[in-house]
Amino acid sequence: MMIPHRDTVPLARLNSLPAPLSMTSDTLHHKLQKLIGARFDYVGEVWILIEVLQDADTVVLRRCDNCRPATLQANAYGMPNRRTIETLTLPISNPDGGYSDDLLVLLEGRHTGQD
Repeated sequence: MMIPHRDTVPLARLNSLPAPLSMTSDTLHHKLQKLIGARFDYVGEVWILIEVLQDADTVVLRRCDNCRPATLQANAYGMPNRRTIETLTLPISNPDGGYSDDLLVLLEGRHTGQD
């Protein structure tokens, strides 16, 4: 009689498990990093991908400089004192481990030939 090792997982159960999110996410993060500097149409405006934050599982976008003037930034007292470039942070993954809807919409609006 064979006594199973405590770390043994039945093959049927192993095949039904999803791929580890970290492996999929690392690959996706690496591919997204190659798109840094690319322009995207997102929610009716042009944005530039400026950063991929692996730890936060997000991408950071900057509103296109040539497409719209910078917005005024308020100081600690709520008074506008300087112009800044608007940024936007979008999640890469959804809670189920798939791609977020925001990321998919962003990638659909990618400008080609400008990278």
